[in-house]
Amino acid sequence: MKVLVPVLEKKEDAEVSKEFGRAPYFAVVENEKVEFFENPGASASGGAGVKAAQFAVDLGVDKVIIRKNVGPHAESALKTAGIEVEIKENLKKLNEVL
Repeated sequence: MKVLVPVLEKKEDAEVSKEFGRAPYFAVVENEKVEFFENPGASASGGAGVKAAQFAVDLGVDKVIIRKNVGPHAESALKTAGIEVEIKENLKKLNEVL
């Protein structure tokens, strides 16, 4: 399973971002390997969540794990693409997902 997690830094013990659309980076975890990407929605003047969701779709992820909700438009885009959205409010660090 390919999982996307919004993070604040490009490192395996990075803090998980409370935001989805404005998170600076995305960590994509697959088979215990992590790859980091800059979030194209982070600096968008509007529609950050939808841009981030489209990027997740383009990456081919199966699931997004977040600390809070992603926003209605982003959530709709993710679910339409068949991407599961899991909210883990107590998730603090990326390495808790690994």
